[in-house]
Amino acid sequence: MPQHTETAPEPLRDPASLRRLLSPRSVAVIGVSAEATRFGGRTVTNLVNFAGPVWGVNPKYAGKELHGRPCYASLSELPEAPDCVLIALPREQVVGAVKECIAKGAGGIIAFASGYGETGLPERVAEEATLRELCRGAKLPLVGVNCLGIVDHVLKAGVTFMPEYVRMTAPAGGVAITSQSGALGYALMQAAERGFAVCHMTTAGNATDLDVCDLAAYQLSMPECRVVALAVEGLRDGRRLALLGEAAKAAGKPIVVLKLGRGEAGAAAAVSHTGSLAGSAAAWSAAFARAGMVEVEDFDALLETAALFAKAGKPKAKGVAIVTASGGAGIMAADHAEALDLPMPQPSTEAKAVLEAAIPDFGAPRNPCDLTAQAASDPTSFGKCVLAMAADPQYGVIVYPQVYSHHATTVARIKEIGELAEKGGKPIVVAWIPEQLEGPGAVAADASPVVPLFRSMRRLMKGIKLWHAYYDRQEEAPPAPPPGLAEAVAALPGNGAVLTEAEAKALFAKVGVPVVEERRAATADAAADQAAALGFPVVLKLDSPDIAHKTEVGGVKLNLADAAAVKAAFAEIMASAKRHAPQARLDGVLVQRMSRKGVELILGARRDPQFGPMILVGTGGVQAELWRDVALDLAPVTPARAEAMLRSLKGFPLLDGFRGAPKADVAAVAKAVSAFSVLAAAAGETLQEAEVNPLIAGEWGCLAVDGLVRCG
Repeated sequence: MPQHTETAPEPLRDPASLRRLLSPRSVAVIGVSAEATRFGGRTVTNLVNFAGPVWGVNPKYAGKELHGRPCYASLSELPEAPDCVLIALPREQVVGAVKECIAKGAGGIIAFASGYGETGLPERVAEEATLRELCRGAKLPLVGVNCLGIVDHVLKAGVTFMPEYVRMTAPAGGVAITSQSGALGYALMQAAERGFAVCHMTTAGNATDLDVCDLAAYQLSMPECRVVALAVEGLRDGRRLALLGEAAKAAGKPIVVLKLGRGEAGAAAAVSHTGSLAGSAAAWSAAFARAGMVEVEDFDALLETAALFAKAGKPKAKGVAIVTASGGAGIMAADHAEALDLPMPQPSTEAKAVLEAAIPDFGAPRNPCDLTAQAASDPTSFGKCVLAMAADPQYGVIVYPQVYSHHATTVARIKEIGELAEKGGKPIVVAWIPEQLEGPGAVAADASPVVPLFRSMRRLMKGIKLWHAYYDRQEEAPPAPPPGLAEAVAALPGNGAVLTEAEAKALFAKVGVPVVEERRAATADAAADQAAALGFPVVLKLDSPDIAHKTEVGGVKLNLADAAAVKAAFAEIMASAKRHAPQARLDGVLVQRMSRKGVELILGARRDPQFGPMILVGTGGVQAELWRDVALDLAPVTPARAEAMLRSLKGFPLLDGFRGAPKADVAAVAKAVSAFSVLAAAAGETLQEAEVNPLIAGEWGCLAVDGLVRCG
């Protein structure tokens, strides 16, 4: 495949090189003060349960103890080189402190200071770049600047200025948290106050040196980590997500991710419809999916979904079983499962026999299984029914709605659920229904190593959907380059040139995208002659390198049945184009035979500033931007992935024979989409955007009727 001009993304930092910083055995705090509420003092108090040495550094308190820890005049006086140095100093003093760390041989630094590039001031941006170069030149990893710090909960190392880390008494394990936002990272970390097992937490801040990908990759290397919960705002190079995805795959650990800031501002003004359809949120989602990450849409879902992955293991079947003592809660659960197309098969003969024996005749020995409140009179009935459902090979997960919180039996029920999950070999996921959101039963579930809990039935069922999708993913080999790819890429002119429609379609044809036959004509008479040669009826389209959207200037005339109609249409097109765009170059028209009937699609590619070449397919024609029914992925895509994109469209039934219409050749369309995406990926920075709108699809195959290419 031809090589484009893009440089490779910066490799992830080796986790071993970050161990001293992120899992320190000793900590120094530069800028510690006697006031426990100041950043330095608060960090020292957060290290009260940390077993390693903690040294304060402040010449004002040299030779004294602050917050129970010795204080030194300078870093050079410490008895040994610290693993982690927390710099609690104003921005103006940070570089001097960093140089001390380099001289002492520290393992890494955390800098709280703000006022750098986030201000937008050019001199502060340059100051931050200088700091990055200083740290990288010395191979001294830096967390921050403008960050909240890190927590290694295994070591009780709360290297953070947020208050009361000592209240987080949950045992370490399970979930690791990485957040760009310090406040949100610590908000998630506080789940440990209610018993939620967290092993590690990092905050990237400005990501001057280490970004969230480096930090999360380190967490994947921790034996206590089973899943990473990742909150992302932005990256200098979004392609690093793919590297993090590879690290997660190698570690065999999922990453559950939330994108903060999902506005469409990233879809900057573009020549094509594709530019306005391929918004920033869709691009990020495509990148997460390609990296094998599990994307959630809500902050509330991040830890809940991460806990499901940490506690549930791999699904053994697709079916969802619902067991409840409340008929209403069972209906609620079934509604949400059905909305997401989660299968809820009825129990097998063996399972149903157990249910019928255990449930009163006014209950429901089915799925959802309603034990009714009478189950309280037979404490064994719940376990019998749950184990019967778990033994049924149709079911991979059991959902239990917990409808009350204030009874002492709730904690006992959660304990029983954990025991039944281990005995039955399948996860039992609790939907916490009470408005007493932090009741004792919820705390018991959060603290359980095997019981996932969601405080929303909708999020629970969505989590199960994501759980199945994650383990259903299959590896694909990259698509094979078409024979004409090298020639097509070499033909791209670059320098911001916009190809004419004819030139664009000729380019697409070289890589295997079927295109409509057409002839160019500079005069009305020539257009009539070409139309006769092609056969009536025909279409006339304005041929101009300066006008991308011909319909907007009256530049398209359809269904012209004879030479007279062609000549009249030619005159109308020229007049309209001169009226709407008097400065545009007008080369004449393109004459095309009216295309066969079919479904109109839009096929586009554009270079995303974060992720590089991306491919888009959706319902097309002049209404493409109105319906915004599109699927987006990173280029290139295989034909199989292209077909999955097509099937994800709301308009896919139109391709699948809606209301008796002929079914389109979806495989042929997918092949064309894949070929188009290979061109976009191979061209790299040379291709800014390309579009086919419409791509006509029918039972006979597909045909590119219009084309646009803007080069880099």
